[in-house]
Amino acid sequence: MLRGRRTLTVTVSVAAALAAVACGGPSTTPPPPAGGGPTSAAAPTPDKPVVADAGDILGDRPLFGVMLKNRTPQAVDAIERSVDCRPSVVKVFTSVQGGISARTLEDLPGTPLLSLEPWTTGRNQHQPEWKLGHTLDGTYDDQYAEIARAVVAYRKPILIRWAHEMNGHWYPWGTDNDNRPGEYPAAFRRVVKLFRDLGATNAVWVWAPNIVRGTASGTIKEFWPGADYVDVVGPTGYAIRESSPSVTFRDTLDQIYALTDKPVLLTEVGVEPGPQKRAWLAAFGPWLRENPRIAGFVWNQVNRDGRWSFDDTPADLVAFRTGLARSGVAC
Repeated sequence: MLRGRRTLTVTVSVAAALAAVACGGPSTTPPPPAGGGPTSAAAPTPDKPVVADAGDILGDRPLFGVMLKNRTPQAVDAIERSVDCRPSVVKVFTSVQGGISARTLEDLPGTPLLSLEPWTTGRNQHQPEWKLGHTLDGTYDDQYAEIARAVVAYRKPILIRWAHEMNGHWYPWGTDNDNRPGEYPAAFRRVVKLFRDLGATNAVWVWAPNIVRGTASGTIKEFWPGADYVDVVGPTGYAIRESSPSVTFRDTLDQIYALTDKPVLLTEVGVEPGPQKRAWLAAFGPWLRENPRIAGFVWNQVNRDGRWSFDDTPADLVAFRTGLARSGVAC
């Protein structure tokens, strides 16, 4: 509840055609750059929609993403220097009320993971004006439409995580705030359909429950919107007095795998300080390699509500970097 497979190789489907553009001319395909960086992709023509799917972002090796206080190229450069791997996904939060611009998305130093939150930011979960029923009755359709138009104008693949951690009680769209059973999946479907109807076919939709430990519901299937509306499953998982990533994620992943074969991207990861943290960090990279269904992760480096980052001490940074080198993550 706190607030990448390889560095992005974007293959954008423009209508039904894919056109690779090399640095030297339109009819040749550029060689892959050193270090796993992105290749050039055809610029979409103005009158054609940009169509993306999960594979356009996730690739064939786990991706590395980050959540940063300062989402600047310099901040991403610093992460790359510290762990010998450059993040390819950068998370950004916005409320439905606050919206976002295409320019903000374009300025991010990586593929956006947009966490889209139906609430008044910073208040608690008791916000009657933001109960799920108001998403379903169209109260906020105009705000959603503005955000959808910004996503269309961005014209590159983008991950959208709507109303994450819905199986917890700490957000207005969760299990509190007078929300009724069945409203969350219906609201998720309604938002996705609205974006699609407005042409936001570059959006890759992320359904993001919290790990089941500590939630109001011990299961997640009652929040599932259906395979037609979800491209990626994106659980949040913070290690709290746990000895390994397997212990932190096992129960939730078992439920996800029983529910769907969609790829899994850990959309928020962090580890609580304590005697177990260094071993957990060292084990994370090898654990990723042993779990090929996991398409990558996004680490919380903001350090709100505790030092959850991988570099809170020099020893923790060494443990994370050493494990990451064994993860198979594309850098």
